[in-house]
Amino acid sequence: MESKQNIHPPIFVYYLPVSKLSRVEVCPKRAKIEIFKTPKIVTTTDTNQGSIAIGNRLHALYSYFQKGFDRERLRRRLYLLSDKGKYKKQLDNIMVVGVYDDLRIIRDVATGKKYTVLVEVKTTTMKYMWSREILSGIKQLQLYMWLLKDNLEYLGYPLWKRSYLQIYSQKGGKLMNMIPVEYDDKIEEWIKGVVEGFKGLRPVSVPPFAYCKRCPVSVKRLCDWYMLRKEYYAKTLHTI
Repeated sequence: MESKQNIHPPIFVYYLPVSKLSRVEVCPKRAKIEIFKTPKIVTTTDTNQGSIAIGNRLHALYSYFQKGFDRERLRRRLYLLSDKGKYKKQLDNIMVVGVYDDLRIIRDVATGKKYTVLVEVKTTTMKYMWSREILSGIKQLQLYMWLLKDNLEYLGYPLWKRSYLQIYSQKGGKLMNMIPVEYDDKIEEWIKGVVEGFKGLRPVSVPPFAYCKRCPVSVKRLCDWYMLRKEYYAKTLHTI
């Protein structure tokens, strides 16, 4: 008799881009829509205008202005450890992928050892950045720190005890805030918790409706949260 072979079904892998995964801190529904339904985010018919296009240009400008032999050498060596510039790290059946903004090299005066400081750049059209958006930027940087930690240690430039989130104004390009960010030792638990939320295995928080109104139109069209809340607030205002 022929022996029966055990046939195991393929394991589904969640492919989570850092920039969208971190958006859970703003709205878990938006993050889930952008990760799994990938709506095209367009704010204007002219691709050279609009807040997203301007932000992307400023992003590139502020991310790569600093020079230095150690910095450029480390960036090149890091690139060789990446997948065409993208960095990946697997956690069970979760694959996290992303591209960091920038890095700096600092030297510990006491020991002479060199360390890496990662820099995450955000831009805004407002006079301030909303608290949930700041939390999202912090989480994004912590995810990059987790993503690159092993590679940086392998190359001899381990992470410094903090990295920095820089927030710039799109109106004039002024640095509005620079927030120190420490490594999150529980980041893997956070990632697993997010996936459980996506699968409906744990409750997720609903942001204030003000965030819903700021969401891109292409996301709103796919969001039942937004449609229900919009209808509710319309009825509420109508009865007042």
